Amino acid sequence: MNIMILTGRFGLGHVKAAEAIKEQILTENPESNVEIIDFMDYMFPAISKCIYKGFNFLVARCSGLYNAMNKAAGDTNMIPLKLTVTKKIDRLIMDYQPDRIVVAFPVCSQYISAYKRMRRCAVPLYTYITDITAHEEWIAPATDRYFVGDITTKNALQSKGVPADRITVSGIPVLQRFQQRVSERQRGRTFGRKKQILVMGGGLGLLPSSKDFLQILNEQEDVETTVICGHNKKLLDTIQIEYPFIHAVGYTDHVEQYMKEADLLVTKAGGLTTFEAVAACTPLYIIHPFLEQEFGNASYIENHNIGRVLWDTHIDEGEDILRLLRDEKLLHQMSRNMEMLKTTFEPCEFFEGEGEKRCS
Repeated sequence: MNIMILTGRFGLGHVKAAEAIKEQILTENPESNVEIIDFMDYMFPAISKCIYKGFNFLVARCSGLYNAMNKAAGDTNMIPLKLTVTKKIDRLIMDYQPDRIVVAFPVCSQYISAYKRMRRCAVPLYTYITDITAHEEWIAPATDRYFVGDITTKNALQSKGVPADRITVSGIPVLQRFQQRVSERQRGRTFGRKKQILVMGGGLGLLPSSKDFLQILNEQEDVETTVICGHNKKLLDTIQIEYPFIHAVGYTDHVEQYMKEADLLVTKAGGLTTFEAVAACTPLYIIHPFLEQEFGNASYIENHNIGRVLWDTHIDEGEDILRLLRDEKLLHQMSRNMEMLKTTFEPCEFFEGEGEKRCS
């Protein structure tokens, strides 16, 4: 079976989700041929780099404008297919001959859904929503199944007309290496061991707040703090110079190792990072969510008591982080809640239903 996964480099979350989906499919059916395609690179090769650079700039420097544009995109989520775009999708389908199309980025859902209806294409379209909030952009009429992170996402989709039997509450997909039993984490917490804090800002290395809280963490003799700076070389250099007792690393493919060692993860409220933490049973601390999609993820963290969200901009982040870090009972409960939460996820059925279907 040929399975095509479409994604985009709008932050690393969508790409990492695609990789996790591929891993899951190959675990279930090793004989499948699974290809991950960057949809923007394939469809718009001449301008895709500019599109991604523009996105990174908006998120890093103009979050208010990004939120406004994100909302506007949801209000006008139907994509008219021009002839040139349709022919490119024709070529994409011809090149990969998919029996299933899986998408991990909302624009892909819109394009493929419109294409399926225009070409009367019968290939099943599966959409993974990579945040808790079901933004309008994710909803496309020719989608055969949605995979979502939480029952609240399912309820939101149903309220917008999606039938319940087309929605699976699977959790947001993460790589299997993030999985770890709570009991294994607890055995690692030996007497006299320093507390471990991990700070992450995603692939762009955007700290969840100003650097002020790092000074407090830098001064704690009983705490070891690691900051993963992603591709943010400036942040990496700054931490190494100004905060000598904080361990700073650049982009790494071994985030799961740092996460498993951490007693607390301080990060942005990204959908993928949230569910990586759930998989590793590492409690979360979220500072001032500011992107539109982060608000729903932050509420999810609060509602399931798997972390703390600091909404109040007047509270000292560093001192509040330390209060949570030293509350062993609460941290243990958060880890247990994460373990219980994983048992509620439904399996993803990629090979159920009718036999192979192709676009004509």
